[in-house]
Amino acid sequence: MLNKKVLAVVISAALGMTACSDDEKIVYVDKPVESGLTPTVAVGKTLSNTPDVVVKSQEQATEVTITIGATSDLHGRIFGYDYAIDGEDSDAGLTRIATLLKAERAKNPNMILIDIGDTVQGNSAQLFNDEPTHPVVSTLNALDFDLWVPGNHEFNFDRTFVDRNLAHFNGAVVSSNIKWEENSANYIRSFQVFEVDGAKVAIVGVTPSNVPNWEASAPDHFKGLKFDEELAATKAAVDALVEKHQPDVIVGALHLGRSSGGGTGVYKIASEMADKFDVILAGHEHATYIESVSKGEAGADVVTKDISTDGKDVTENKELSGTYDESNRAQSVKIIEPGKWGWALAKADIKLKKNDTGKWEMVDTTLANITSKYVEQDADLSAQFKYVDDMAKADAQQVIGKVVGVFTPGGGADEATHEDLNNEVGRLYTTIHTAKVQDTPLMDFINGIQLQKSGADISAASLFSDASNLIDDQDYAKKDSTRLYKYDNTLVGINITGENLKRYMEWSYSYFNPYKDGDITVSFRKGAKAYNYDQFDGKIKFVVDLAGDALTMDQDYKVTNEGNRVEITEIDGKPFDPKATYKLAVNSYRFGSQIQKYGWASKDDVFYDSVNEQVYAIRDMLTEYVSTNKSINANDFANKNWEFKQYQPNGAITLARTDGGAGQALWNQLENKEVCIKIDPDNPKYPGILYSVNFKDATSYFANPNKDNADPVKVYEGCVEAK
Repeated sequence: MLNKKVLAVVISAALGMTACSDDEKIVYVDKPVESGLTPTVAVGKTLSNTPDVVVKSQEQATEVTITIGATSDLHGRIFGYDYAIDGEDSDAGLTRIATLLKAERAKNPNMILIDIGDTVQGNSAQLFNDEPTHPVVSTLNALDFDLWVPGNHEFNFDRTFVDRNLAHFNGAVVSSNIKWEENSANYIRSFQVFEVDGAKVAIVGVTPSNVPNWEASAPDHFKGLKFDEELAATKAAVDALVEKHQPDVIVGALHLGRSSGGGTGVYKIASEMADKFDVILAGHEHATYIESVSKGEAGADVVTKDISTDGKDVTENKELSGTYDESNRAQSVKIIEPGKWGWALAKADIKLKKNDTGKWEMVDTTLANITSKYVEQDADLSAQFKYVDDMAKADAQQVIGKVVGVFTPGGGADEATHEDLNNEVGRLYTTIHTAKVQDTPLMDFINGIQLQKSGADISAASLFSDASNLIDDQDYAKKDSTRLYKYDNTLVGINITGENLKRYMEWSYSYFNPYKDGDITVSFRKGAKAYNYDQFDGKIKFVVDLAGDALTMDQDYKVTNEGNRVEITEIDGKPFDPKATYKLAVNSYRFGSQIQKYGWASKDDVFYDSVNEQVYAIRDMLTEYVSTNKSINANDFANKNWEFKQYQPNGAITLARTDGGAGQALWNQLENKEVCIKIDPDNPKYPGILYSVNFKDATSYFANPNKDNADPVKVYEGCVEAK
């Protein structure tokens, strides 16, 4: 095996100069050095850290099981610790994955280990961005990862950051659709071939094509690069792969969600290329699944099947999936995703056997997500990177001010129980945060800072985390800014027409399901993401009626229903004018991924961009404010400018909760944790509330089986199982 930690001495004499000249230099390369490999990134050239074929083992065999292991969306988690809440995370971290790897490599030492991106951003990882090699990348190296597919969040920083970390990764760096603008050459390789006992296994990577939109306000993050459409790039890569190497197995490593979200999703690629891929391992969606996708023609409906045992996304149910062999190999492909932060190690066992002609044939594939819940963290890896944990905790715990006043009515974040998120269970009791349904100083703080910094009249921001809250008289530490604003977004000020501002607001409030008679809570549209629900503050006043129609668009983003949920009563003391132009502050992600993409504003409409400021990240702006003022006072950010019609004093939900009858009785039961809200059965780990609790519909909730348990965690757990 190659020595993966080498000191390469590059002496100018090799170029025909004297060894003592000024050109002599020593280059530290944290990866194998071989002839033809490229240790640095050159514009127009393909960065490659590995030979064309990486040989894992050379035993003579007629049967072989190839094991692929994968992580995805680690978001900076070396340790099972969430620095934003300054608490343990019992199913996260490479230190837990390391423990799982020891057991799996004992079964198959030739495992091919890959990471599918969104690796070096998040969870205070930015503290280490100036290190020559980011410690998360060093951790991948320490664990002998064989391949890394960069995700979209790798491009949250200057491209030199991406360059050096990809170059310093010991294994292969792969993505088929990232190209140089100047000559369309690959930025990194499209695929990597591995050889295991004579069998060739190829892994093809993909990164979301929407990166330039998501990073639109910071073009230096992808300077010189373009991101091709995913399906076309994947097809071209597989064609080139087959022509050059004739692999026995082709595996996809796609940092994509199952459905399109600004590009082509896993489902479409799997359907159209089921006859090419044997297994697809995916990321980006932060989801957990084990499914099968049938071969389909372009444009046809995608046919999928959950093949996990009991629908729990952990093991494959062979009775559902059947045998995958040469007879049906071209008819379907299995797909798997291991969730986020190290929740699981995805594993694909691929069995091959030589036929009479010496050609490898498929015998079967089996998928599993090996979960890390309560797995002991590897002591050696923990010790090696202890400095990261120490520094991140010290930074998170640094007290910079005091909290004054009530930021969330009732104190706690949960709308019914007024308790904060239960860290052990990982959710609010109702999973409805008060700040999602009421105008609170908590959200006004974020929007207020965005208004101050940008000089805009209106600001839009999202409540990213249900763990967000500020409690009167608490110490405000740096971690509290991360709890309020978990991403590294920058701030953009744009000029937008009233007509498009209204569309943007209607789009945001399409997050909610429509109100029904008898509802005592709200619910959220299936598939809607909490981070796409923005609230609006500043010199604007409006009312939201959830009984109205939601805005809808077709696949080309043409509005098919303008929606009528939002009534804007005034802006800057004047009646709302659809033809007027207003100044709006939004984060960089929202500007690129929605506003610009949907045609509601363009780069020419930008009047402010925080990338030019010393404090450029919105999260750091919150920290700067508290640090400067030594406190944060709710009264300074209380701007009551909006409400739901159903939550007004005479609103339907308010009246139902206080009707002295069935509505009030059910609301009291929810407050007392006697009944549970029904969450999305397809994704219980990320609880979307699909059904409003309705006192006229007994199927809209269920009794909490643990309501009388003395252990508060058990009471919460009574509602965890999706019903």
